[in-house]
Amino acid sequence: MDKCALFALLLVLGAQAQPQRAPKIINGHSATHQPYNAFIMYLNAQNAGFFGGGSLISDRHVLTAAINIFGYQRWNVGLGSNIFTQLATITSTQAIAHPNFNPTNRANDIGVIMLPSSVVFTTYVYPIRLPPLTYINQLPVENEEGTIVGFGFTSSSSTTRADYLMHSFQRVVNHNRCLQFFPVQSPYQFCAEDNIERSNVCNGDLGAGFVTIERGRPILTGIASLVAQNCGAQNPTGYTRIAAYRQWIHQVAYI
Repeated sequence: MDKCALFALLLVLGAQAQPQRAPKIINGHSATHQPYNAFIMYLNAQNAGFFGGGSLISDRHVLTAAINIFGYQRWNVGLGSNIFTQLATITSTQAIAHPNFNPTNRANDIGVIMLPSSVVFTTYVYPIRLPPLTYINQLPVENEEGTIVGFGFTSSSSTTRADYLMHSFQRVVNHNRCLQFFPVQSPYQFCAEDNIERSNVCNGDLGAGFVTIERGRPILTGIASLVAQNCGAQNPTGYTRIAAYRQWIHQVAYI
């Protein structure tokens, strides 16, 4: 059996059971499967590292935060399930962070992982749409609601990833509120928060996609980049705005 067929079989065997109500992403909820979502374990030459999130944007490319790439050499990318133990994993040794990434203030916190072979698109593995190259609207706009999913910590005191994919809803806040917490630059970054249930991104979620709806279809508009030291606090999350880097993504991934 060739590698592509084996990978497709693994994904089918990992068909989605609906998880029971589980501990939360930080006041989030258990998520149904999102076929674009990727779990990323990143490792250096000494096999030390951590984990984060990403989004499948083609059959060979995963978009994530540069913080998950910079200084690392190997990436184990999990796809195909909202249950951690059922993820199918692909190992990559090729990735590129934005050349102007600043790990101190997270400016230009965007990067692409190149998969060693094309994944087979199925019900469980499918890329998410990006803002069009020629789109002039700087999505997302203020007060627009988006969804964020991840296997990251489920409380500010957690030390391990979640067993089930978690999601929360956040709404884009104005730039001045964002500046109260992070040294963000417009239009390259934005902030969003949940002012109802106070759900928040936490450690292990950086790189995950912020997804909004454009003309009735989901579209990837942000990458989780900045969280407060206490991610359980009532602070917004800082995101890289994908539309501001659309030309760079095209140069790297040809999409």
